[in-house]
Amino acid sequence: MIELRKSPRINVNWRAGIKLPDGRLMLGRAINLSAEGVLLLCPEHLTPLRTYTMLLEIPSINGSDEIYKVHCKASIRHAILSGDAYRVGIQLSEMSQLHEELVNAWFSKTAQTAVAK
Repeated sequence: MIELRKSPRINVNWRAGIKLPDGRLMLGRAINLSAEGVLLLCPEHLTPLRTYTMLLEIPSINGSDEIYKVHCKASIRHAILSGDAYRVGIQLSEMSQLHEELVNAWFSKTAQTAVAK
């Protein structure tokens, strides 16, 4: 299948946590990544245009068992109920340069693999 979106997506399966305004930590799963952000599956609605504190667990790009805990801000672009979970489009920001490079490396590596097929 050819990706025709402005920002192509790659499939991922990363654990994530969002700190809610009431202090609870809501767990979810990032299911795809683009140059613009991630799509998160989560059990509760997140308010569009609101920014939350987020933690993503991203595996090392080199295939080792190392997991990076990426702290960032999550700006909600959209939230759609799909079955028993919400599909939430998130723009990532305010992460360390190392973590930003890790996200970009994942996107670049996987996008190049898809083009080569």
